Amino acid sequence: MSKKDYSTIEDFTSDTSFINWVNKSQLSDVKFWDHWIQGHPNQQQMVSDAKDIVLGIQFKKAVLPSTKINSEWDKFENTLLAKNQNLTQKTPFYNSRYFLNIAASLIILLAITHIFFTNKTATTVHKTAFGEIASISLPDGTSVTLNSNSTLSYTSDDTRTVFLQGEAYFDVEKKRSTKAKFTVNTDDLAVEVFGTSFNVNNRKKSTKVFLEEGIISLKLKNGIEKNMIPGDLISYSHSTNEIIEEARLNHSELQTSWKHGSLIFDRTTLDTAMQNIENTYGIEVIFIDDSIREVLITGAIPTQNLDICIKTIEKSANVRIVNENNKLYIHKE
Repeated sequence: MSKKDYSTIEDFTSDTSFINWVNKSQLSDVKFWDHWIQGHPNQQQMVSDAKDIVLGIQFKKAVLPSTKINSEWDKFENTLLAKNQNLTQKTPFYNSRYFLNIAASLIILLAITHIFFTNKTATTVHKTAFGEIASISLPDGTSVTLNSNSTLSYTSDDTRTVFLQGEAYFDVEKKRSTKAKFTVNTDDLAVEVFGTSFNVNNRKKSTKVFLEEGIISLKLKNGIEKNMIPGDLISYSHSTNEIIEEARLNHSELQTSWKHGSLIFDRTTLDTAMQNIENTYGIEVIFIDDSIREVLITGAIPTQNLDICIKTIEKSANVRIVNENNKLYIHKE
């Protein structure tokens, strides 16, 4: 195993023992690099980047066994012999140079097909239930807080491109050495960043993006690209091809308070507030009197307990809420 100095990513990616450590293929190399990394904490970022590169370029070698080739050739030859057993004793056409070249090409094609189908990438999926919030650390160091009833997925060959259904808050790890972008994809748009903090809400056939820190680029499904700075909020629907909301916010907690188990409202309609409750708990909301939909509420509503949540809304909006058979019936007080 290597004893040399490591000052660049190439020093790591070209080192056989380092590659063995990434693939966990040699116990001695694994022990060596685990100890080396502990003794060089200032190199951990470069080690992480080099590991990402090795994982991104490695190929699974698949060699077609010679026994398999011989077996397939014997089957092929026997079939031809059976078909031509009643012919005269001429030199069989399958012994000609032209035909042998074709057969060799078919065998090579079989080998390539075998290699192709054994190189499938793995997909990682994180999913939360209603009322559940999960903290996730991605392979590149990015931290994700996944809201309830949400799904986040990515493939092993590109862990900095993720797919979101639901809502999540991202604190993206910067890759200064490789300048690799981080991309969040939804049905409506793609969020491209280098390293920043932002919230993505993909609900109700639209996607709402709020930028808390840094700079991001939105690529809408209609081809339009929009740049955002901290405090910007943009909501876009691909199904209607329209920007539903575009605003500058002074209070980021209005968009990200759910991470800490509460929803903060500032003169928000009861109708909008209850949509958040539906998304959090997967419970249907029914207004007995439509006039109370426009009642404005201000304050923080805890979301970790449905009963406490209901009592808080009743007090804030001066309404009565009845929970029956997983449905919330809202009455005017």
